[in-house]
Amino acid sequence: MTAFYNSIAETDGYEVLASVHCPIAARMAVDLGFNYGMVGGSVASLSMLGTPDLMLLTSTELCDLVKRTSQSSSLKIIVDGDAGYGNALNTMRTVVELEMAGASAVTLEDTKLPISYGQTKTKLISPREQLDKLAAALDARSSDRFGIIARTQVVAGEELEAVAERVFQYSDAGVDGICLAGVTDPEQLEFISRGSDKPKMLITYGKKNTLTNEHYKNCNVKLLLSGHTPFEASIVAAYHALSSLAGKPVSADDLHYRSLIGKYTEQERFDSSVRRYLDISE
Repeated sequence: MTAFYNSIAETDGYEVLASVHCPIAARMAVDLGFNYGMVGGSVASLSMLGTPDLMLLTSTELCDLVKRTSQSSSLKIIVDGDAGYGNALNTMRTVVELEMAGASAVTLEDTKLPISYGQTKTKLISPREQLDKLAAALDARSSDRFGIIARTQVVAGEELEAVAERVFQYSDAGVDGICLAGVTDPEQLEFISRGSDKPKMLITYGKKNTLTNEHYKNCNVKLLLSGHTPFEASIVAAYHALSSLAGKPVSADDLHYRSLIGKYTEQERFDSSVRRYLDISE
């Protein structure tokens, strides 16, 4: 079989990732022509636990969802592995379990997770630690058919040179691709991409941007995820259907994903717990 790196490097243009959270969604994606799907960390937490994305989900729970989803269809599943669910040794186990679950690849980010006591903004681990975690992930996989994608982001106030340098180092470690989260500016993308000619995965979170197919081609973007609208739409549809069954009128304001998720994941309670027990007020 073809290695994961070759399978995406040889892709003509780029593949749009279908955000999936269950076997039926994966089968729908295949039927609609998608080749690749994404199991996001936030969606996994919401669908498995009904909680906000605060790293409460365990790697075992993630792998259970991935197994059910990836083995239900021919969709190639890329998994949001967050920061590997711990240190380099935890990362190794996460990689082993995801590969056994049938995933095609995992993204491993350099964000410091879970959030620390008193932490008020996004922090990254050191490049050296991330390089060791990526090396551990590469050693843990049993076959290069399973892809290891290094993920990073632009932290507020950070110089782009630092991001490009991280991308260069991660690429040089031997990963199959680089994932850039939240980069929607063409100049940013082009500058950062100079750090590596490896295939890129871009996560835009559905934000408006001026990126074009030409930008994707020039920066070797092969995988594109705009967000998790299928899950969001399913939540709104479920509330609408349940409201009808209950005989309760529904207004347009009621059918708003953010408010529904905030209410039914008990966001206020978790926010209060974060303030009280983690000394984070922002």
